[in-house]
Amino acid sequence: MDAQTRELFESSLLSLAKERAREGRLTNPRATGSAKNPFCGDEITVDLDVIDGLLSSLGYEAKACSLCVASAELLSQWAEQGGSVGQLAELAETVKSVLQGEAAPDGFEALASVAPFRARHKCVTLPFDAALKAVKDGET
Repeated sequence: MDAQTRELFESSLLSLAKERAREGRLTNPRATGSAKNPFCGDEITVDLDVIDGLLSSLGYEAKACSLCVASAELLSQWAEQGGSVGQLAELAETVKSVLQGEAAPDGFEALASVAPFRARHKCVTLPFDAALKAVKDGET
């Protein structure tokens, strides 16, 4: 394993993935979305509760790699801080930019370590894809 790969897998992303502190489905979500990465088999379902355009809670269930789970944990943390539905779409675009080498917003700096691994970018964006699908399908 080269030093760059070792750094990725020894990063804070792995700590988040191991903890899975926020994993779990919501009892009565207002909206639910699922996404799958056909290349690696990662699957995630994201539940959202939205009140007046603000995310009040986010739950998820993942059958996925550590990078996908860590990204879902970061998204869950962000939602707990009262992100809005509109900001969710902006954040998803920002995360894609981080994976292209742009500066990461506060709380998402660890995602920058995935930028050199283009084949793993979809793993990181999958929770955002599921959350955005939930917003679209739930018309929240």
